[in-house]
Parts: sequence; C-alpha cells; structure tokens
Amino acid sequence: MYFLSPNYSQAKASIFVHRFPKILFLMKRFFSILAVISTSFAFAQTADEHNHNHLKCTFDEHYQDALQDEQVADEMRATELAIYEAAQNIKRENLLRKNNSSTVIYTVPVVVHVIYATQADNISVAQIEDGIRVLNEDYQRLNADTTQTRNQFKGVASDMQIEFKLAKKDPSGNCTDGITRTQSLQSLSGTESAKLVKWNQERYLNIWVTRHVGNTTPSDPGGYTLGYSFFPRTNKVSGDGVILRHDAMGTIGTAAGNDGRTLTHEVGHYLALHHPFAGSCNGVGGQNPVGLLGNNYANDYCDDTPPVDESNFGCNLSTNSCSNDNPNLVDQIENYMDYANCQNMFTEDQKARVHAVLTMSNLRSTLVSTSNHAFTGITNPPACTPEAIADVERKVICTNESVQFFDISEEGDPTSWSWSFPGGTPATSNAENPTVTYAQPGKYSVSLSVSNSAGSDNVTYTEFISVKNSANPFFTTTWTESFENGSIPLVMSVIDGGDGNKFQPYQNAGSHQDKSLILSEANNSEGELDELISPAINTANGVDLNLFFDFAFAARNNNNTDQLEVYVSRDCGENWIRRRFYNGSRLRTANNTTGLFVPNGPGQWSTESINFNAYIGPDPIIIKFVFENGGGNNFFIDNIRFGEGQDVSIPEFASADMALYPNPTEGRINLSLSDLMDRDLELEIIDLSGKTVYSQELHSEGPSLDMQLDLNLKAGAYLVNLRGENTSLQQKLLVQ
Repeated sequence: MYFLSPNYSQAKASIFVHRFPKILFLMKRFFSILAVISTSFAFAQTADEHNHNHLKCTFDEHYQDALQDEQVADEMRATELAIYEAAQNIKRENLLRKNNSSTVIYTVPVVVHVIYATQADNISVAQIEDGIRVLNEDYQRLNADTTQTRNQFKGVASDMQIEFKLAKKDPSGNCTDGITRTQSLQSLSGTESAKLVKWNQERYLNIWVTRHVGNTTPSDPGGYTLGYSFFPRTNKVSGDGVILRHDAMGTIGTAAGNDGRTLTHEVGHYLALHHPFAGSCNGVGGQNPVGLLGNNYANDYCDDTPPVDESNFGCNLSTNSCSNDNPNLVDQIENYMDYANCQNMFTEDQKARVHAVLTMSNLRSTLVSTSNHAFTGITNPPACTPEAIADVERKVICTNESVQFFDISEEGDPTSWSWSFPGGTPATSNAENPTVTYAQPGKYSVSLSVSNSAGSDNVTYTEFISVKNSANPFFTTTWTESFENGSIPLVMSVIDGGDGNKFQPYQNAGSHQDKSLILSEANNSEGELDELISPAINTANGVDLNLFFDFAFAARNNNNTDQLEVYVSRDCGENWIRRRFYNGSRLRTANNTTGLFVPNGPGQWSTESINFNAYIGPDPIIIKFVFENGGGNNFFIDNIRFGEGQDVSIPEFASADMALYPNPTEGRINLSLSDLMDRDLELEIIDLSGKTVYSQELHSEGPSLDMQLDLNLKAGAYLVNLRGENTSLQQKLLVQ
C-alpha cells in the first residue's frame, strides 16, 4: 500500500517528451482544470517528517488478513520460504559469475483498466504511457536521479532487469492498446469492487486506475491511500494486481506534480518486496508479520536494506531510526519500498527476490514466458485499427485567435489524418495536430478521420468549439439573459463535463418569470464539472459594473459536496480568475429533499451580486459559472444581469470570500479564499474566551488560495479571523 500524507511533498515532476504536442496540450488542459477543481483537491506542500507512525499500510493489512486462515497461512509460509531460498540461490549464482548478474531481461505484459467516475478522472493514453515510462526507468535504473543515491548504497543499487509493456492482444486475441475504460461510480470506492474488468492474471499484470483508493480522500486526517497490491500467491486472489489513484499514474495530466512512483512501489509488492520497515528494528513486531519463517529471517528478507523502525517521509538523509553504528546501516530512505520523497533505487537482494518470483512456475513465471509474450502480442504486435478521438486546447476562444487541435486516438496508432474545420482557416488539414483560426463568432463542428494499415475510423463533434466576438463584442457594459425564449442563446456556451448531461432550458420554474436553466442531478455524475459561459462583454469606460444572478438548489443530505464557482477571464478563456464560490449552506436555498427539487417560489431562490469594477479595461471579459456535482439535487440558474447600476454586492475592498470545510471538523480543515485584494494575510483562530489558539501568516501569489490546516484543538466552537490591509473576514468553526 502506498500512502500520501497530507504534508508529503510532491516536488519532483519529470516531463514526458514522447508525442510532445499531445503532452503540451495535456499539461495546458490540466492547469486549466486545476484552476476549476483546486478547492476540491487541496495538497499541503511542506514535508513533515515526524508523527507518521499512525499511518498503516494496507498491503501489510491484506497480508496479515490472509494469515487469519490457517490454510492460507501455510500457503504463504511455504511461498515465503520458497522465494527466500530461490533468492539465495540466485545471489550465489551471481557471486559465481563474479558479481555479474544475468543479462536476461524479464518482460511483463500489462493491461491498465481505467475505472472512471467522470471525464475528469478518465486519464489519457499519454498519461498511462508516461506511468509505464516511469516504471521502466525505475526498474532498469535509468531514472535521472540515480546520482542522488548516497555513496554507501551505490554498491548495492540495482538494475532490476525488468521491462513492462502494454499488451497488444486481449485475452480473446483481439487487437488492443493495453487499456480498457469503464465508467462507474465504483471508481469512488477504489476497493476490490472497483475491479470491474479483469484479464487473465496468469498472463497480464492488471493495473486498475480509479478516482479514490479505499475509503480515504485528500481531506482525511492522517493521510490518504494512493494504491495497493497483493503479494504473489500460489492460489491467486481474484483481484491480483495493482490499484492506484488516477492522479498517481505518471507525471503528467491529472498526475502533474507527482513523481509517478506509486506504481513503482506497488509493483514491488506485486513482485514480493516488503517494506524496509517491516518488523521494525529487530525483525519482530512492527507492521509486517515478520517471524513468519523464524526470526532469523528478519525484516524484509533482504540483507542490503538496513532495518528501519518505521516508514520515512520527507528526505532526511541523516535518519538512523534503529541507532545503527555502521554508517552503511542508516535508513535507506532512497529505497522505492519506503515512503520518503527522494526514492531512487532498488537493491541487489530485492532484485534476487523479484527474479525468484518471475522464475517460479507457481507464481509469476507465466507472465514472462515466450509463449505468453506471443499470446499478449508484445512480440510481433498486430496492427490495430485506430479509434478516432479528437480534443482541443480550449473549447472557448475569441475571433481571430488560433487554437490547436489534437489527435488522441486509441487502440491503434494512426499514420494518416484528415481533419475538417467548417468555418475555420484552414478548413481542412492532414496534419496530426493542426492549428486553426476562426474569423467569425459562433459554434463550430469538427471532424477527424484517422487510418493506418489495419483500417480507418472517423468521428464528428457537433458544436465542438465556441468562438466569442472579441473585436466587436455584442454587449458593451450591459448584458442580460433570463432564458424566457426557452433556449440558450448562441452567444453563450455550455460545456458538458463528459457525462452527456449539461445545462438545459427548464420551462416550469423561474426566479421572476416562467423559465430558467437546469442542471439535472438525475443523469449527472458525482464529481462532474459543468460550465455555462457568457458572451464577450466590453467593459471599457464602464462605471459601477456588477454581475447579478439568481440560483436555486437543494441538497439530498448534509454530506453532499456540491459547489458553484464564478470565474472571469480577461484573455478569452486562456486564464480564469475565480471571483466567488458557494458550497454547503451558502449554496442551499431550500431544505434537503430526496425527491427531485424544483423551486416553488421566490423564497427558494437566492439573488447574488458581484462587483466587477476591478475588471474594467480595454479588453472584453468573459464570465463563467462552474457547477461541481457533489451528490445533491437539481441546480437552477436564472436572470443573469451584468452592467452599470446600483452596487448591492460586497464592496470591492471587502470582497474576499472564505470557506472552511468540513465544518464541523475532527481537526483538519480545508481553507479556500477567493477575490483576495491582499497577498499577505494573517489567519487567527480564537476560542470563546478570546484566547488565540492558532495563528499563521499566509501569502498568496494571486486572488485565490487553497490550503489544508492540521489543527490540534479541543472539541468546541471557535472563531476564524482572516485579516489583511484590505481584508477582514470572520467565520465560526466547530471542532468535534
């Protein structure tokens, strides 16, 4: 099991340069998405190297759970003994070769099953390939950070001589790219129930990629789980393989900022490697069931990994948790099987164990056999017909602005492309990733046909890109829309998050008349992001500009996490600035209901206003509403007005917005700030007697800030104060 502490630094990020245009696009799109979902996934960026012994590795728990069955325990004991003895034989053979290891490369066929809840976690082929790249570099010691291995361990650092390849044939002999995709809310569980697709575990290393793993999320106290796997057994478990979070696969896309080594660690367990901290310092006790073969087989059964008292975090090179006098026996925090964030090596003894597993007929030898390589298509791979899929750098642009389209086809690799861009320049292209300009505003379709020696495929996307009129905006300082004509105007854009459910006209409920827009919860996937985007609005020479809008929403229960955010862009959607967000009780305008919510009168609508004087300028602005489904009910929006008029919104000098969640909390809270005028702020928490119990200086690089706070506070009520030169906010906090 691989855990991420909320204070675990993810500083390293290598860039995958294969298919560079696609990767550039994915990185751009990721940072655009990140601006939208940053309040949902808040990661602290400092490494805390202490007090992590409360983190339990579920790999060890699975291992110990298996031992509760006496028959299984006998099987595991026999397996461990067989692996140990085979590894010792391999080590002796290597000594006879004068320490020259065998030149054999073991190749493991891989299938990646993407089990996704929404398109946000339906990761790309490029991100999956990047994850396999990291895996291969680490197992062949081709990783760029091998120079960071300390001198005392360089002599035992090992090229594991293992290669991982995505399968090219599925179990039925059909063409495949080694990736399956299944949309299911089981992705939110990330447990054994999420393993909805399983290929023959004797022939493929199955890797499942999900939204969550286990019942932990980034907001959980004590850290959360990134992945887990099962130890090799004669009688394989049904879910034999590796499961990990989508944002832990590779280093790009949703995993940008990650080092990609969760998979390296979990595959190590899959190949019979234990944690270096197994058994603590003396090989008895600790987290693993050491002593399974007798206490003389202590810790992780590898002589060249010094004993470690408990898992390491951060990168403290002086850590010597077992007080070893020998400098070569300090904690080997570089080892991929620990948790530190400066991992860069396996050892020769670990290699011997892995090779033992890959050569034992009752464990994993079938995987690396020549016959299985032919069966899975990794030797003499067949040509597969590509499945045409296209994407675009941005779906909302302005007139005379260039935008790049990308072929992200799957199954087979195309060798030729034919694009059609009605209304664009050029109107057609044979390039793989063409750039197009649109001179006129509107909504345009795009078609792509791809082919290779195995066949061809084509796809057409209707209203794939929206073009706003920036040179001559339709609206100057004033724009209103109440949807009373029963449709969404062409000058507005609706972006579906991927589940086919998006903002639609609704005929029988409005905040002031009969009609509005609805985002129905009936077909909306949890975690889905749906967008409603305004036309371009000219603000030059405007005075007292304000946005007004009405919304209505009811939750199903108090645990729902739905959220509405309002953004503004000054550069035609290239960059977005969050102005306001609504969640929890601030979003709910009616009582919870398990039936389908429809507002029944003015009392179930909220009218909101936001001042836009800070965004008056020569370039037009675009406003975006983003709703994130958190399991609640129908959401309605109506009567959007922008223009000059009485400012009934929060004054600009005090417009900063603060959200604390969860609230009540058991000790950890997420802090989200919007519309900050100040960059330097002071956060203070006081109890009801007026005593300051927590304080922290904050610095924001922009108008928004998201972070986590670990609070060691007694149960009770507190006041959270945020102060700056132009900021004064206060909110109540309940600690359970």
